[in-house]
Amino acid sequence: MNIVKHTATEIMSIGKAFAESGMFPDIKSAAQAIVKIQAGAELGIAPFAAMSGIHIISGKPTIGAGVMAAMVKASGKYNYRVTEQTDKVCSIDYYEGAEMIGTSTFTIEDAKKAGTKNTDKFPRNMLFARAMSNGVKWYTPDVFAGPVYVPEEMESVGHINGSIYDIAADVWKTKRILTDEQFQSAIVKIQDGECIKGSTVTVYDWVKTECQLTEAQQNTFNLLNTTDNGID
Repeated sequence: MNIVKHTATEIMSIGKAFAESGMFPDIKSAAQAIVKIQAGAELGIAPFAAMSGIHIISGKPTIGAGVMAAMVKASGKYNYRVTEQTDKVCSIDYYEGAEMIGTSTFTIEDAKKAGTKNTDKFPRNMLFARAMSNGVKWYTPDVFAGPVYVPEEMESVGHINGSIYDIAADVWKTKRILTDEQFQSAIVKIQDGECIKGSTVTVYDWVKTECQLTEAQQNTFNLLNTTDNGID
């Protein structure tokens, strides 16, 4: 599945539009929407799917089991088959091509040992989510660009509510997002060895420590030869 990569400017614009649409009750600001979209981008998930399927809990992106399952099937490399699903147990076989590479099973006893809350409510859904999440970690880790969790795994950390998103948004705000034009301007200043106006801090250090770069911007930034540019 090919996901279109968006620039920082596009992510900000999409996040603002989603936040103002009123279609996502858990989103209270554009910053919160941007956090979700950026988390989705880093995991290979499109913006709308990220808005509805990703929750940020204690700084970790959690993904709904449905989105996780869809990503496995859309990978073109892996597949899965649910072999048992009751209120007591869920077992999922994972395949790479035609070859079965492993089985992930999660039981109601496992859930109780893990301290999962509300095990009596929708147990089949909860067991599927935990079996799917474990299976992805064990057998299909390259489907996502980083470690992923389902919300059920993070219940011991906190609940999905506004306060958690507020924390995530505050973290986001500590980093400056540069448009492509601003980034190119900063690159020129770095190559000229300039400092931030009215400060002894170099533009290079400012970008490195204060800016949230897109993947493409980070790749360009990593190529800079700071020694040649007179930057310590």
